[in-house]
Amino acid sequence: MAERPRILVAGAGAFGREHLRRLAAMDDVVLAGVADCRAEAARAAAERWRVRRWGVDATELMAELRPDGVVVATPGDTHLALARCALGLGIPVLVEKPVTMTVAQAEALAQAEAASAAFVLPGHILRFSEAHRRVAEIAQSDAVGPLLWLGARRHRDDDHALRYPDIDPVLMTMIHDIDLALWITGAGVRTVRALRRPAGMQRALTTLVAEGEGGVVWQLATAWTFPGTAPPDRLEVIGERGSVELEVGAGIRQRGAVSRDIEAGPEDALRAELACFAGCIRAGTRPQRVTLADARAGLAVAEAAMRSLATGAAVRP
Repeated sequence: MAERPRILVAGAGAFGREHLRRLAAMDDVVLAGVADCRAEAARAAAERWRVRRWGVDATELMAELRPDGVVVATPGDTHLALARCALGLGIPVLVEKPVTMTVAQAEALAQAEAASAAFVLPGHILRFSEAHRRVAEIAQSDAVGPLLWLGARRHRDDDHALRYPDIDPVLMTMIHDIDLALWITGAGVRTVRALRRPAGMQRALTTLVAEGEGGVVWQLATAWTFPGTAPPDRLEVIGERGSVELEVGAGIRQRGAVSRDIEAGPEDALRAELACFAGCIRAGTRPQRVTLADARAGLAVAEAAMRSLATGAAVRP
């Protein structure tokens, strides 16, 4: 494999451009192409980041360029087809969250990955955040005792309801905290109960309460209701002998027999994720930090939450 993997980015929307910006600044990769169904968006991205090839059909560009890796940062309902195309050509693929829209699609993607020499890296960016990794390490080290409760909030401005009318906030925003909870607790979920107020609205508060298989209680909340800046993301884990909490921008606090404040300096989790992707391509290895099985587990909880919203009942994933 080339020392500088050639990467194609599918999607020149807001997050696709974030991928492009970071890839363009990395010395150990080459931006091989950019695709977007909107020709003007693809052309503008190619000009801005000096990408030689652009087009409106990502599958055609994959077949033509045969890049060493593909980043899929398109709408969620296109992820399965694009990722399958890459895998069919033997090309590793980083797929933004949600990796697929349903568990069934995730299972279909897993079958495609198993039949390919290439791999899928789910774009679960917080697995690459040093601050979140520190929280996970403290929680998993028994420093706060056996875990009892995990809570998280992830609120966004109400423009999200306009920008993403076709995707549920559970899949768009809460999926991050579902993945964090599964990762930190190391266990699945027995039951999920979700509520939304106002009911049936995108511009709403969604809450999820779950009982983990290990007995840990989850409480997650995401609101797409703020007319201005939303409060910072927050994560807290309580154990029998203390707690650890992270407020983005304010650092980490551990309380209990050992109490301390831990600096969480500036970081670029997306760049770390892309570096992991490029490193796996270069080494010919599969990623270990987050896998398609992890993504499927998160989607199962998200599906249960959306069934609970529809029925008003607790649901088993």
